[in-house]
Amino acid sequence: MKPALVRFSLTFGGLRMKRLWIGLAAVALCALPASASSVIGLTIEDQARLAKHVVLGTVVSQIGVDDPENGIETEITIQVKRDLKGIAAKGDTLVFRTRSGRIGDEVSMADGDAVFHTGKPVLVFLEDIDGQLYNLGLSMGVFSVSEDKNGKVHVRRDIQDGLEVMGDTPVEMGPLPLEAVAAKVKKAIDQPEFDDAMLREVKRGN
Repeated sequence: MKPALVRFSLTFGGLRMKRLWIGLAAVALCALPASASSVIGLTIEDQARLAKHVVLGTVVSQIGVDDPENGIETEITIQVKRDLKGIAAKGDTLVFRTRSGRIGDEVSMADGDAVFHTGKPVLVFLEDIDGQLYNLGLSMGVFSVSEDKNGKVHVRRDIQDGLEVMGDTPVEMGPLPLEAVAAKVKKAIDQPEFDDAMLREVKRGN
């Protein structure tokens, strides 16, 4: 069996970083364990601003794929129950990828990446990177879904071990009512200016 490949990842949510941010990234890398992954802590609104879709749905399938640039990833198909941001309709399927995967005995693993369970409901923020959908911010953009005795849907952020959330922005973990998240996504659509100062600067520079 080949040894697992562990990727180090510093994720800024899909926006192309200018050279002025390279120094910041280098400082962050020096401060983290060798096998850590890191994301910048963002408000739900900023996550929604970065996302193409914010999907409540059920995981239909997962399959390992060998990407020519990124190596082994997992291609996930989700059946949409509700798209809080994009135009996917109920019953549609969307295909996105995670940064980890397995093909046969070969494994590639990004610390802190999301874990999905076939047949289970999930709320996931999806970003478009060069035409390919990925879950945004590794596991920070993924929420488990539950329903209370009154039939109200709640979500809880499903951050995995090995993910370092950086910055001073408080990250809401939940449980949160789904409708509260939907209201935050609508706010992000109506008010596209980022809360995060660094993202505002990057957007102005792009």
